[in-house]
Amino acid sequence: MSESHVKTTLAMIQERRKIKDTVILNGRQLSIPEVLGLSADSGVKVVLAEDALNEMVSNQKYLKEKLDEGLIVYGINTGFGGSAEVRSCKLDDVQTALIRHVNAGMGRVFPVHLTRAAMVTRANCLAKGYSGVRPDVPQVLVELINHDITPRVPLRGSVSASGDLMPLGYIAAAMIGRADLQVVHAGVQTTCPKALEAVRITPITLGPKEGLAIINADSFAAGVSAPTLYDANLMLLLTQVCTGMSVEALHGRTESFHPLIHECLPHLGQKEIARNMLRVLEDSQLAITTLDMHLPDKYGVLKQDRYSLRSSPQWLGSVAETLVDACRRITIELNSANDNPIIDHRTNTIAHGANFQGETMSIAMDQTRQVMGVCGKLLLAQFQEVVNGKLNFGLPPNLSGCDINLDFGFKGCDTAMASYMSELDHFVNPMSNHVISAETHNQSVNSMALVSARLTAEAVEIVQMMVTNLLCLTAQAVDLRLLRNLAMEEADKLREQYPEATNLLEKTEWYDLMFMCDERIAALKEASGMQGTKAAAEMVVYERMRNLYKRACNGEMDASKYMGKGTSRMYNFIRKELDIPFYCGQPAIDTWLGRILQAIQSRSVENVLLDIFTSVSPPSRQNSQTA
Repeated sequence: MSESHVKTTLAMIQERRKIKDTVILNGRQLSIPEVLGLSADSGVKVVLAEDALNEMVSNQKYLKEKLDEGLIVYGINTGFGGSAEVRSCKLDDVQTALIRHVNAGMGRVFPVHLTRAAMVTRANCLAKGYSGVRPDVPQVLVELINHDITPRVPLRGSVSASGDLMPLGYIAAAMIGRADLQVVHAGVQTTCPKALEAVRITPITLGPKEGLAIINADSFAAGVSAPTLYDANLMLLLTQVCTGMSVEALHGRTESFHPLIHECLPHLGQKEIARNMLRVLEDSQLAITTLDMHLPDKYGVLKQDRYSLRSSPQWLGSVAETLVDACRRITIELNSANDNPIIDHRTNTIAHGANFQGETMSIAMDQTRQVMGVCGKLLLAQFQEVVNGKLNFGLPPNLSGCDINLDFGFKGCDTAMASYMSELDHFVNPMSNHVISAETHNQSVNSMALVSARLTAEAVEIVQMMVTNLLCLTAQAVDLRLLRNLAMEEADKLREQYPEATNLLEKTEWYDLMFMCDERIAALKEASGMQGTKAAAEMVVYERMRNLYKRACNGEMDASKYMGKGTSRMYNFIRKELDIPFYCGQPAIDTWLGRILQAIQSRSVENVLLDIFTSVSPPSRQNSQTA
C-alpha cells in the first residue's frame, strides 16, 4: 500500500471538487473522481484530446491498409466468438449484425448516471488508439454524453467476458440511431432518432471493427465500479468516525489505539486506522485517555473495551488496504485498451487476446463488497452495544430521552440494523467464482465483473444506511453520556446539601430522576405532609434534575465541547447543520435519518470528512504515550 487510505480518499474528494466545465479524454488519465463527476453532472462536458485524435487516425489507417492487403482479422471479416469460423467480405454489415444480435436484453434498466459512467469510460479507452476505429466513433459517444442522451440499458445480461457485450451493445445502438431504441434525453424518455435529431447528431455508420471495438470490452463494469468504489472509500472514513463517537458514547479507552500495540503487529492499514482514531479522539473528555496501568483498579468494571472498540484498528486495517488496491485496479481499467484484437500501428502488430476478461475487476469488486461487509459487522456491533442498556455503561435502554416506560427510543433502528446486516451478509458472497460456460463454450470462463459491481453498489447503499443509523444513535448517546455525567455531579452535591435525599439518589436511576421529574414533582405537590424535610429535599432533587433535562431538550447542552477534535466536527454537523436535536420523544427519527442519509448519498458529508481528516493535527508524543 504505497499511499494511505486517507490520503487516497481525500485526494479523490479534492479532485472531484476541482472538476469544472470540461474533462479531457486522452486514454491515459481518466480518474475515478472524474468518472463520478461526469456521471453525476450532465453539465460537465467531455473533449477528446488532440493527440488522441491523431493517434486514432494513424491507428485506423494502419488497420485499413492491412485489410486492403487481404489480412483476415477476427471480428472484422470473420464471425464472432464461437462463430468465428465463418468469413464475410461485407465488412460494414458484419458490424451491424454484431450490434443486432447483442441487443437481446429486457427488464429493468441501469440508472442514467451509471450508463453515462460507462459511456465516458468507453470513449476514453477508445481514445488510446489501439482499437482500429476512426476518431468519429468516440466523438459520437462524446456528443451523446455532452447532449445528455443515454440509452435505456438492460440491467442484466452481461457475463463480462468478451466484454459487457449486451449493455455496451445498447450504447452502440444509440450511436447508430436504432429506430426503436428508447433513450433518455435531458431526463425525458424518447426514441433515439428523435433525440439525435433534436441536437443534430448524425448517427454513425460502423466501419470495420468499429462495432466490435465499442462493445468487446468491460467498460460498463469499469464505469459502474468507479462511483461505487468512490463511495465505498467514504464509508471507511465514516466508519472510523462512528467508531470514535462510539468510544465516547461508551466512555471507552483510547488505549486501544496506542502506537505500541500496532508497531507490534505492523500491518500498514492497521497502523493507519489506529493513528486516525487517535486524531479523531484528540482532546476528548468523554473517552478515557490514560493507560489503564496508571488508573486505580475498580472491581466489577471491565478492564478493557469490548471488541467492537478495542479491535477496530485490526478489524478495519485490511479494509483500508483492500480499498486502496481496488482503486489502483479500477483506475487501470479506466485507461486501458481492453477490446479484441489489439491494433498497434506503432509496432506493426495485430494481436488476438482477451483484455475484455474482467476478472481483475470482478475480484476487486468482490473484495470491495466483502470489506463493506466487514464495516457493516463493526457498525452493527457498536450500535448494539451503545443502544443496549445492559451494555452501554449507564445510559438509558434504547437510548430513550424520556420516560423509558412509555418510549422505546432507537429500538426500531436496532431491529432495522439487524435487517440491513442480514441483507449485507447475502451481498458479501463472491460473484467471481459463479462462472457458467457461455456462447457455445467459447466463453468457457467469464468474470461476471458487471454483476459484481452492481452487487457492490447495493452493498455500499446498505452500509450508508448503517452509518446513518449509528451516527444518529451516537449523537444521542454522547448527549446522554454528558447528561449522565452532569447528573452524577449534581447528585454528589445534593447528597451533601440534602442528606435526606440520599436514599432517592442511590436507588433511582439518574435518567428516571430526569425523565420522570415533572410527574414526581406534581405528585409531591399533591401529597400530604408536603412540608416534611424529606419531601422538600426530594422536590429540590427533581427540580435540579429537571433543569438539566430541559437544557438537553432545548438544545442548550453542547456536548461537542467535551468531544474529540474529529468527533465534535461530526456531532456539530448532525446537531447544527442538519438540525437534528436531542431525542426526547419527538415522532421524527425517520425524518432525521433521512437527512443524514441524504447528506451521505449527496456527498455533502465530504466537507466534514475533509475537516476531520485533514485539519485535525497529528497527536503529540505526549498524547500518544498516555492515550
